[in-house]
Amino acid sequence: MKPEDRARRLFEQAFGRVPLAVRSAPGRVNLIGEHVDYHGGQVLPLATHDRTAVAVGPGDGRLQAVSESTAAVDGGWPPLKRGDWSDYVAGAAAFAAPTRLPAGLAAAVASDLPAGAGLSSSAALEVATVQALNEWLGLHIGARDVAELAWRAETEFVGMPCGRMDQIASALAPEDSALLVDCRTLATRPVPVGVDLVLVASGESHALRDSGYAQRREEGDRAMALLREAHPSLAMMVDLPPARLAAATRVLPPPLDRRVRHVVNENQRTTLAARALEAGDYVTFGTLVNQSHDSLRDLYQCSTPALDAIVTRARALPGVLGARLVGAGWGGSVLVVVEPGQAAGVAEALSGRVVLSH
Repeated sequence: MKPEDRARRLFEQAFGRVPLAVRSAPGRVNLIGEHVDYHGGQVLPLATHDRTAVAVGPGDGRLQAVSESTAAVDGGWPPLKRGDWSDYVAGAAAFAAPTRLPAGLAAAVASDLPAGAGLSSSAALEVATVQALNEWLGLHIGARDVAELAWRAETEFVGMPCGRMDQIASALAPEDSALLVDCRTLATRPVPVGVDLVLVASGESHALRDSGYAQRREEGDRAMALLREAHPSLAMMVDLPPARLAAATRVLPPPLDRRVRHVVNENQRTTLAARALEAGDYVTFGTLVNQSHDSLRDLYQCSTPALDAIVTRARALPGVLGARLVGAGWGGSVLVVVEPGQAAGVAEALSGRVVLSH
């Protein structure tokens, strides 16, 4: 049964009435471009086939939220941050319809996306909630504004200082094509993906709120402050030319120098990776994916032994072009790039699942 049907059934079982709107949104797999979105760089996400669905209706003057996989929530209205999964629903409602829900909100959530796997299940939940409210209340919110409202829910209500990549990918990415996103201008273009993709779970839950993510954001801010002393016109970290990287980072103490080297080179890798996919040069694309993981492991230091072990096993398999951690790191999953038509065998060898197959 599709998540939309399960969300509708769950709503009826929990609240004894039919929902007034049901919408779903996909998760995302970022092919390359990790930890550059909040520095204004280029990212290359792909929407997953797995989706999260949200059914909505009036909430009897309060927030009533139920989910297939987590404890139900019954809170006040307007909702306050609770520190649990319902914050994503409440935050989306707070920004999408701040004055249009006097009777509160009832919501039922069903999802095929595993939480903590680095597939941005939170963004899918936020986007699906905004979309469902948009349909129910006739808000006439376009897809780009849906992504923006979902991002504001994440950053301003939930309190996670993330970039916009996840919400843009969930709201805008075309099926089976990646979306090259310029995170400074928010310009996008589709990029064909001719390779097979396999996702392998590490067994370590990925939760940005409990990881080193906020520390990396703070390190980036400190690095930029020091870089601007030597380069006053530097607007964003990705504006630093790779040719000037070695000289520029001499003013930075460890580990800030390593963080900047990753961001600048990863941004360039993303541009090259999009060109390689468009040209059908899958070997080069796989090499760039490998370089991305090595940089995340050594320079950004957000990998784990479990993720590294999966990457090493994957790279040794026939048909594998590249492998890297996906979803910011500190647990989650590994993305394995595979020659076309080889996904099933690689997935079986790694106990993974096929994300895209040709």
